[in-house]
Amino acid sequence: MRGLVLFGIAGLTAIAPLSDAIAQGQPPPAEPIPVPQPALSPLSGRDRAAHLAVNGALGGFSAAMFALARGKNPWRAALMGFSGGVVMGAGKQVAGRRFDGAGLIGRQLAALGTSVVRSASEDTTVLIVPVGPMTFEVRPAAADRVRPRVNLVSAGTVLYYVIRDDTRIDVSASLSAGAPVFRFPTETVATRDGIIFGRMDFGTIVLGATPSVLDAQRQMTLPHEAIHVVQYDFLDQALSLPPERAILRKLGLSPGFLRHVDLGAISVMLAGVLQMHMDYEDRPWERESVILTEGR
Repeated sequence: MRGLVLFGIAGLTAIAPLSDAIAQGQPPPAEPIPVPQPALSPLSGRDRAAHLAVNGALGGFSAAMFALARGKNPWRAALMGFSGGVVMGAGKQVAGRRFDGAGLIGRQLAALGTSVVRSASEDTTVLIVPVGPMTFEVRPAAADRVRPRVNLVSAGTVLYYVIRDDTRIDVSASLSAGAPVFRFPTETVATRDGIIFGRMDFGTIVLGATPSVLDAQRQMTLPHEAIHVVQYDFLDQALSLPPERAILRKLGLSPGFLRHVDLGAISVMLAGVLQMHMDYEDRPWERESVILTEGR
């Protein structure tokens, strides 16, 4: 039963936590402050192995589906995608730890796994290195081996928080999380959906004021959101951007533009649809983040 639960959790982690307010042009919905629960127990080695296996299944299934769509061998892609999914799961587990740089290490490790999943159905190997709203694609067999790309949705989100008067960038937390981290001056972040300690907006983490070292619950917010960043990376890089780029090529956009710019629109739409039809407590990606940071 535990394995089935974990499978259900990871099966939808590709849908990163975004906003049911997307259609209104508002920031993503709040993650409500959880009601105090009985103490959770740390994950056992068996739990962590099951989590890796489920992420492997997610990677294998995703790679096989894209391989079928491209007329390639789905079994080879599934095997390769499974190994990439396991590495991605390991990155999530690292990102959920509480030490300086855990998010950065976990995000890059998970990006390596996502690279394997994506490369399983492509003609060439593509290594993905995410840096804030940008991604560096390393293609060893291509003429331009390192290809910097910017995601317009992610970059626009960073710019939005930069120009706001009531937010400031937390450089130390950003380096540790491996993603932009902004803080409000208040302890909590208020939205129309409730009061929260933090949220992940399109690859950017937004938190309340720096918590006390004695505030264990708020200390877990940054690792929790760092896992959401990893989930968003997989949704974007492995599932959304390949078909989005194909659509934009069909529409006749300049190859030069598509070589360095991504819209990031499909991931927003996919995540938004699920967010609007699922309560917070029912979102598998939230359960995964809670389990990896707080235990079961």
